[in-house]
Amino acid sequence: MEYVILGLLILKSQTIYELNKHFETSISLFYSASYGSLRTTTNKLLKKGLIHFEERKENGRNKKIYTILDEGKEEFFKWMYSEVSQSKLEVEALTKLFFLGLVESNENKKAILKNIIETTDVEKDNLENLEESIKEEKIPDGYEDIAYYRLKTLNYGIQSCNFSKDMFEDILKELEESK
Repeated sequence: MEYVILGLLILKSQTIYELNKHFETSISLFYSASYGSLRTTTNKLLKKGLIHFEERKENGRNKKIYTILDEGKEEFFKWMYSEVSQSKLEVEALTKLFFLGLVESNENKKAILKNIIETTDVEKDNLENLEESIKEEKIPDGYEDIAYYRLKTLNYGIQSCNFSKDMFEDILKELEESK
């Protein structure tokens, strides 16, 4: 969540309320947040010296407006260029895609997309290997339904990897074909 907040603050300084609205309206597809988790994360970012806030009074109410610092921008872009975590592949890939427009260089955008594609390939291979090992298991009597739906769940993961890889490859191709 830290990187999502940093990315949103690169776009513009915001209150917790505004950050929450972004999560509800555009980011909820791949990331959910509550006011409590947003407060906790902004406090973490404040302690790390990545953001700061200014208090303003509007309509008789105090508002904290959060702004990203240069250190926060550096941390955000360091994360954008880092390897995608296999254990958080879908969330990280979609978060990086969401903020890819903040990356100025097309070469850097391509590198990020290639990393996502490579990590997706590794995940797909892992799931296919797991599928094969499950298929080779001797299923005890009475557990056939459990094994069947376990394989269907794995099949979902494999198909999701296929879709994701195709989508990111299409985006990469568009980027390579653009001027």
